[in-house]
Amino acid sequence: MEPCVQIFPLNGQVNGKPVFQVVLSQQQASVSLLTFGATLQHFQIQVNGFEKRDVVLGYPDWQSYKTAFDRNQSAYFGAIVGPIAGRINRATIPWKGAFWDFVPNEEQHLLHSGVNSFANHNWTIKETSENPHPSVTFELQEGIGFNLPGILYCAVTYTLKEYELDIQIETKAIDDTVANPTQHSYFNPNGHQGSILDTITFIKTNRFLKLNAEKIPLGTLKDISHDELKQITLSEVHGYPQIDHAFVINDKQDQAILIASDGFQLFFTTNQPVFQVYIGGKTDLRGKDKHIYHAYSGICLEQQAEPDAPNHENFSDIYLRKGQKKLNTLTINFEQKL
Repeated sequence: MEPCVQIFPLNGQVNGKPVFQVVLSQQQASVSLLTFGATLQHFQIQVNGFEKRDVVLGYPDWQSYKTAFDRNQSAYFGAIVGPIAGRINRATIPWKGAFWDFVPNEEQHLLHSGVNSFANHNWTIKETSENPHPSVTFELQEGIGFNLPGILYCAVTYTLKEYELDIQIETKAIDDTVANPTQHSYFNPNGHQGSILDTITFIKTNRFLKLNAEKIPLGTLKDISHDELKQITLSEVHGYPQIDHAFVINDKQDQAILIASDGFQLFFTTNQPVFQVYIGGKTDLRGKDKHIYHAYSGICLEQQAEPDAPNHENFSDIYLRKGQKKLNTLTINFEQKL
């Protein structure tokens, strides 16, 4: 198949703006993206020696994503989450000598930016290109405030290369503000209908953030090993398969690796300091192809700064000054390397 970009209008609008599907295709893979949430809906891969598979969880139509969000039942399948991913303790951060209060949505805390999020907005198609690789850029207009102390512009570009999906999230501060977005797909190298328990998962890390009972970071790190270990097998982490850990990354390439039961592999690389790794939420959601997703249908690898970063001096700085830009990148490589 020749590399191409296709745009399809879908049945419906959000805030007066039509919803579109964008399909990026090349010989080994294709991805389906929705303007609603800038969502990665399908990621179908077919390489020599392996059966074709769709490696991300999702819904069959865009309305299901919106309905789940409206009912406060969203798993954020495939969406761009932001402007602040993860949890903010008591929905409050320090701000210019005082505090900025968000509207909490998880009891007293903020989770994934609450009810006004990148994930439930209908993004605009800014541009597409077929050369040198099929790509699309979605953007959110500057006038949307997202309950932030200052206005933030965001654009996300998906580029499908020969053996790689490249995702770039660029934020720009129109005013002084704060940003820590992420791409929130649930992956399964066996295919979205499988179980992540049939996958071997490696994370290049030897530390993760300690959490309290409400899953809020305490500000300290826990060593997984005191030797020179640079990589852990996720199944060896205490509590597996119930995982909701922020692992501090200690390498620059292939920082997470998923290996399916048939040997098919996915490699993840980010420029962010943390992978927030999540498995095990209780669910019986009906997904694509009428599959009922369960607690172990997929694994979420959220590339981001540390959750609750503004409330901890030793965490990353996610504040942006007026005019400042931030680039968050995630690369998913499906070339069978090992």
